[in-house]
Amino acid sequence: MTSDVSPLSHKEHSTDLTAEQVAAYLKEHPEFFVDRDSLLAEITLPHESGKAISLLERQVKILRERTIESRHTLNTLLENAKYNDQLFNVTRALVIALLMEDEVAQIASATEANLCTQPGIDACSVILFESEHLKNVEHARQESAEFLQQNFPTLLRDRRTQCRAIDKETAAFLFPQRSGTIRSAALCPIGRERMLGVLAIGNKAQEYFNADLDTMFLDFIGEVLESVIARKIN
Repeated sequence: MTSDVSPLSHKEHSTDLTAEQVAAYLKEHPEFFVDRDSLLAEITLPHESGKAISLLERQVKILRERTIESRHTLNTLLENAKYNDQLFNVTRALVIALLMEDEVAQIASATEANLCTQPGIDACSVILFESEHLKNVEHARQESAEFLQQNFPTLLRDRRTQCRAIDKETAAFLFPQRSGTIRSAALCPIGRERMLGVLAIGNKAQEYFNADLDTMFLDFIGEVLESVIARKIN
C-alpha cells in the first residue's frame, strides 16, 4: 500500500516551524542576531501609532518603559521607607513621653498632645471604658463599653485597628472639638487580651485613613497604652 503523501510534500511539512519553536530557538541562542545587523534592520513590528518600527526601536521602547517602571517602584519604596521612619520616630517619642507620666489622665493627655502635632493627624482622642478601676480618675474621657459596642461592634469583636471614612455623627462622638472637619479615622483598640478603651485618630480628608493603610505602628501604640495604663489601675 502506497502513501498518499509524497516525499516532497512530507519534507515541506517537516520543515514548517511554529512561532513557539522560533521563540524557543531565539531564547536558547540569544547571540543569533550578532553580526546580523541587516536582518535586524529589515524586521519591523506594528506600532500603536500605526507606523511600523524596527525591532531595535521596539527594544529601546521596552527598555525605556521598564526603566520608568523601575524608577516609579524605587520612588514608592523610598517614600514608604521615609514614612516608616517618620512613624518610628513618632512612636518612640510617644513611648518615652508615656513612661514619664504617673496618672491615667496624664497618659491620655500626653498621647493626644503628642499625636496631634504629627503630620496627617488632625484630631486625637483617648476613650477609656468605664470601670471600677477608673471611677476615681478625673480628666480622662470614659464611655461605657456597651455604648461603644453598639456603635463600633466590629472593633470590639475583632480587636484590630480599623481605618475608614466616618460620618458627621461618628466624628462628633470621637472628636467633639473637631467634629465639623474630620472625615476619616483610625480606631485602635487599647489592648488585645484586656481591652481598656479606644485610641481614635482623625484626618480631614475622607480617604486618608482607609482599609489599605498599614496599621503596624498604631497597633503597637495601642499595646503600649494598654501596658502603661494597666500599671496605673491595677
